[in-house]
Amino acid sequence: MVYQLTSGRRSSFVALVLALGGFVAQTQLTHQVLTVMNYNRPFFVIYVTQSVFTVSGIFHLLYLAMTTRMSISSLCRGLQITIAQRLRVRSSSSDHIRFPYGRFLFIAFTLTAGFTTPTLLWCIGISLSSKPSLTRHKVIWNTNAFFAYLISVAILGHQHQHKKFAAVVLATVGVVLVVYGGNIDSGNDGLHPTRHHTRLVGDLLALLASILYAVYQLFYDAFIEPPLNPLPILGTLPTSESIPLVQEYKDAIYPPPYGLESSFWTSMIGLCTMSLLWIAFPVLQSLGVEKFSLPDDSVVVLAILGAALSGAMFMTGTMILLASWGAITTSITSLLTIVLVFLTDWILGATISTWSIIGSFVTAFAMIVLSYSSPATILIPATQELDT
Repeated sequence: MVYQLTSGRRSSFVALVLALGGFVAQTQLTHQVLTVMNYNRPFFVIYVTQSVFTVSGIFHLLYLAMTTRMSISSLCRGLQITIAQRLRVRSSSSDHIRFPYGRFLFIAFTLTAGFTTPTLLWCIGISLSSKPSLTRHKVIWNTNAFFAYLISVAILGHQHQHKKFAAVVLATVGVVLVVYGGNIDSGNDGLHPTRHHTRLVGDLLALLASILYAVYQLFYDAFIEPPLNPLPILGTLPTSESIPLVQEYKDAIYPPPYGLESSFWTSMIGLCTMSLLWIAFPVLQSLGVEKFSLPDDSVVVLAILGAALSGAMFMTGTMILLASWGAITTSITSLLTIVLVFLTDWILGATISTWSIIGSFVTAFAMIVLSYSSPATILIPATQELDT
């Protein structure tokens, strides 16, 4: 059995770039599809986007197989051991691992439901909003940092940290400045009262989505924590000289390379989505909620495909960061999307208010505060191997 002990930060930076870039691209493309291109089928767009998540783990395995000497079979065996350990499975046998399929499916379905519900609510909120409201929805979504901290301290009983709390407050203030300081949607925009009501519903859906997404992040954080150490699920606890050897898994790469487990769970969310959520299409059509129809415009097809691939990038990067940094740090880090969103809006010709710029700088400063409140050591699996 092979053990990998790793450290370094470059891989986390790559995951951060994937998460931030994927979010911005997915949001812009999703809005274009649902509003500008008039393909108002939010559930179908979500179904396609999340189904594409399935390729995350596959691509990661292929990448590792092509760039290292690790075989796909060894990597998969290491994943099997890791998941069994996550699910707290121990065996009295010294030569066999009884994989907990029931618990495994339960976690996969729970992660799928936990991510799909807020995403769908947010997507519906976008479809009810005007173009100026898109920026507001993005920052409302990113307030999940505040809700994640609030829930973790008030409900889960986690220790209160003054610097981390200050970072959350600063980030939230930055969001408030961005959303309300610019008066972009002040009541003088000439919208019909019905449209104002529709927009309010969209905002409330975005807020609910943000809260539920914070709950999802905390659930995944609790499931993946404490940080994975090379502790066996078989036999006695290992030492540097004594690591349990199981014939069937003697060539397993364990723990798996950095991010592979997160990519695997991302793929499982995609697979569960593809296998189960199609059942909702006839139900939604019969209720008149959403009529199922495939896009007949090649531009719309390409935009949906782009949103799906961007969503897979965002989800993979976010799941990796959640496993490395935890829910609160990842949530606050994701607020960098606000700065990127304003840059893309400015490039696309939108007018950026002074308050929006100030709010972005406040959010960036919150990131600096967070960097000093978080532990300096973030373990990242990579290079050093021990063979037994």
